[in-house]
Amino acid sequence: MKYKITGIVLLVISLLFYSFSERVSNYFELTKNLEIFTTVYKEVNANYITDLDHSSLMKAGIDAMLGTLDPYTVFVSENQVERSRYMAEGRYDGVGMEIKNVNENIVVEFVYSGFGAHEAGIMAGDIIEKMEGRSLKGFDEEDVMIFMRGASGTKLNMDVYRPHDNTSFNVDVERQDVSVPNVPYSGMVADGIAYVALSTFTPMSGRNLAAAMDKLKNEHGDFKGIILDLRNNGGGLLTEAINVSNLFIPQGKLVVSTKGNLEQWNRSFNTNNQPYDLETPLVVLINENSASASEIVSGVMQDYDRGVLIGQRTYGKGLVQNMRPLNYNTQMRITTSEYFIPSGRGIQNVKYEDGQPVAIPDSLRGVFQTQNGRTVLDGGGVAPDLEIPKPELPEVVQALLDQNLIFNYATDFRHRYDSIPEPGEFTFDKFGDFVSYVGKKDFHFTLEGETLLEDFIASAESGLYSNDVQREISKIKDVLNRVKGNALSKHETMIVRLLEDEIVSRYYFQEGKTRQNLLRTDEMQRAIELLNNRSEYDQILSGK
Repeated sequence: MKYKITGIVLLVISLLFYSFSERVSNYFELTKNLEIFTTVYKEVNANYITDLDHSSLMKAGIDAMLGTLDPYTVFVSENQVERSRYMAEGRYDGVGMEIKNVNENIVVEFVYSGFGAHEAGIMAGDIIEKMEGRSLKGFDEEDVMIFMRGASGTKLNMDVYRPHDNTSFNVDVERQDVSVPNVPYSGMVADGIAYVALSTFTPMSGRNLAAAMDKLKNEHGDFKGIILDLRNNGGGLLTEAINVSNLFIPQGKLVVSTKGNLEQWNRSFNTNNQPYDLETPLVVLINENSASASEIVSGVMQDYDRGVLIGQRTYGKGLVQNMRPLNYNTQMRITTSEYFIPSGRGIQNVKYEDGQPVAIPDSLRGVFQTQNGRTVLDGGGVAPDLEIPKPELPEVVQALLDQNLIFNYATDFRHRYDSIPEPGEFTFDKFGDFVSYVGKKDFHFTLEGETLLEDFIASAESGLYSNDVQREISKIKDVLNRVKGNALSKHETMIVRLLEDEIVSRYYFQEGKTRQNLLRTDEMQRAIELLNNRSEYDQILSGK
């Protein structure tokens, strides 16, 4: 017995010594490399050919270092802190508009109804030339967004150019506490079927969803089905993912657990409240842009067999970040752990080695089961129960979007027509006018066949070109040119839908755009069909 105790003591001492030695070794490596970095920086500062921009140089160094980890571990500069608050809270002190850089011009992309920019008469398509007398030519979007932020109640002076009628005006725009709604639209989409869209997981998401459903129920009676739309929802607060899940699953149920390198990051999160609805059939709409908190909610509904998922496989962001304060009002967003949903599976799509994504084939994914015994795989995001393939954008449609011709035409349309019918009732019947508009622009696009043909010509040996081959190549080019000439009319239906969405947003803002396109997607049609067929719904969730 004495020898056994002595052996155990020696083993414990050995483990402690090993742990201590490992910590000493890590500390030495840390201090050695910090010293090397400091020495390099001092040498560059002392001897480089020109003076250094220390802020830019150090930011580049930090970004390069963090770039070897994963894309979500990032340094947040002092200028970016306000932007981070908006991403987390869905609110900011600003003028209420979104912008984009087009050919080094700052163009208004979207105006939120009821805030400073809207009240000042600024419209989508306007070019902001100056702010507080300072030219914005060549500025990137992020710097201008920071410039627009400021204390609520203060004024921002802008010089605005309106290309449509070649006019300019100067205006003072009042900054306000801009709160972007996390439930942009809710309504009844069929007899007894309620629809609620959630655009982001910011504070009060769970409460706002419940309030929206209460309003519909009070106006239309009990539901026979609910559609929760998480398409294009990039996530947000973990607490709100729990609150939204809690609307449809019982109190005390596991929603998500996290596992990290430190014990403090290993946690489990259960629902805390009484649910809103445990019985009404539920469909959750997802796509490749549904990420993070959206994947937790959709995965929870799938793991507990509480609802049917329709759409495309989600993005696959299963890594957890925490904000850490640094010196001089800077911050760091650092990946601390990974999410795991109730079945035990993770949702992270790829692993990262030296900052580069490494895809995981299905054959290497872990196999898990839902509450009813349905098979699900870990990693790779959350796969839908009913997959609706995403429609491919033809080259001509993608080119119209990339070259801002649909956006610019909608701007032109808004200036020509004071009003249009309500969203859902508006139909665009001026396709010929749009074709003429495009014809006056420097519109260009390349078919995949043209690229393949040019690659063939470039790679083929010159000696292979007989006159017959040259003639055949010319014929193929003629065919491709005819296809390009008919491309707009061939894809008229798709182009008209995009035009309707963009035009409606000019008159009815975010809610209007959602309403206009609501019933036209294949996902929505399939969701309504499923909720009207209870036997099929039950069969999908039964695991049989």
